[in-house]
Amino acid sequence: MKIFTLKRLFFLALALGIAQASYAQQAFRFSQFFQNAITFNPAVTGSEDFVDLKIGYRQQWSGLTDAPQTYFISAHAPLENKQRTYGFQNNSLRISNPNVYNELAQSRRPGLQNFSHGIGGYIVNDVQGIFQQTSGFLTYAMGYQFGNTIVSLGAGGGVVSRELDMDGIVVGNSEVTDEVYQAYLAQQGRISTFDLNLGLFIRNERFFAGYSVNRVLQNEIFANVDEISASTEMEHYGMLGLRFKVNNNLLVTPGAFVRYAPSEPLIYDLNLRLKYNDMLWLGASYRNTQTVVAMAGITISNFITLGYSYDLGLAEVNDFSSGIHEIGLGFMLFNKNDANPYMW
Repeated sequence: MKIFTLKRLFFLALALGIAQASYAQQAFRFSQFFQNAITFNPAVTGSEDFVDLKIGYRQQWSGLTDAPQTYFISAHAPLENKQRTYGFQNNSLRISNPNVYNELAQSRRPGLQNFSHGIGGYIVNDVQGIFQQTSGFLTYAMGYQFGNTIVSLGAGGGVVSRELDMDGIVVGNSEVTDEVYQAYLAQQGRISTFDLNLGLFIRNERFFAGYSVNRVLQNEIFANVDEISASTEMEHYGMLGLRFKVNNNLLVTPGAFVRYAPSEPLIYDLNLRLKYNDMLWLGASYRNTQTVVAMAGITISNFITLGYSYDLGLAEVNDFSSGIHEIGLGFMLFNKNDANPYMW
């Protein structure tokens, strides 16, 4: 029999509260959400001109032992590229240096990747004390071009596994009688369900916009348990960004991100990013939970990207949301055209 410390009691209450209040909503959150767009919108799959591989880590409540942590890995790529050709190679005057043609082509190469199909996937492991949720999804998207705008439709399917550490959970000499805990106990502490995400993504050189709905199947959480009935809720996500090229070196991108679930308050972020010379970027975001986020990143040789963000709560009630660190490392594999990332 194990006596709980105050800390473990807190995380037990947190885990059971999560299960009761939200019934296994998407537990993970990202401040650099545009860096991990396929985790909430599968239509982004294949939108870059390379294999976009990312790994990262997020820690909440910095300084608290056993604080919530999130680990992720994601990758996506186009299956079929449709390269544009440039008429000046066949219609210009003869010149002595043929390399000039290649330089012109590079300077006029479109920033958008026009693709027919894209595939990808991600794994996110979210740990909150004695509660753990792991999501593993495969994603697919199909793109259509209308003039200078590309419209993508995407879908993702995978498994969400939720686990509660059942080993010796007791308070004093009494067993925990919470219904949610008993439901987990009846299923050996682990519950896995298959689910589906759907999305739409529209983009061109001046703006991007997306809408997606996750947890479409609204699965019953506790199978074979009569004492409690709970199911997942659909989550709705929206994103919008405007792209202003001030000059050849500076790109300014204001944007917004919205998340809505029927049982939870609407959450939105307003953000701004400045990108210099397709290499260095700085960003800031305000969340309506009275939280501000500072972000920065770098792209190295059109191969490696590194991003960091820090969340700071502005109100006293946000003490637990302060000190959130998030870091992401990206690799642009098979980047034959030395393309720059379209997203953050």
